[in-house]
Amino acid sequence: MIRMRTSWQEACWMRATEREGEANMWQELAAALNELNKVYRQLAEIGEKKRRALVAVDMKALEELLQQEEPLTRRIGELERRRRQVLTDLAAENRSIHTDTKLQDLLKLAPEGTVRRVLDQLFRELSENTAKVKELGENNAVLVKGAMQAVAWHLNRLGGASVEPAYGKEGEVVSHHRNFEFDA
Repeated sequence: MIRMRTSWQEACWMRATEREGEANMWQELAAALNELNKVYRQLAEIGEKKRRALVAVDMKALEELLQQEEPLTRRIGELERRRRQVLTDLAAENRSIHTDTKLQDLLKLAPEGTVRRVLDQLFRELSENTAKVKELGENNAVLVKGAMQAVAWHLNRLGGASVEPAYGKEGEVVSHHRNFEFDA
């Protein structure tokens, strides 16, 4: 005997299916955040190695590290697109969510329980990891700038260019001549 579902049963089944779909989206978001964390941790390790290579002026090691860094930055782009797609899917289910919703605000909309705790922990880790990568990048940029200034100073010295301006008897600058073009 075939039983037909009543409209009430159909509505309950539809709500349960929607909740399952939404739960899968939250899990997909957690998976994307977890992958982002892994990649940012790898970038942080490379950033620390880059700092050591810059301090030691080991250009070969620096070049190898830059080659290792490139696929990781591409992977971050892919994971960010995946995260935005999940947010778009969640926004279709919940009008309070937008693709630009901050993760802290998103946590308030996540289902209570394990999913929310996992997302909260992943969000904190991601914040720490991105801050660490940003700080390492800024510190390495300072080291690169200092190294470039040192190279310019040594090239000027070797090329006979004056490091400081030379002044005439009335205080006017006599020479700003440099033997090398650094802006190339």
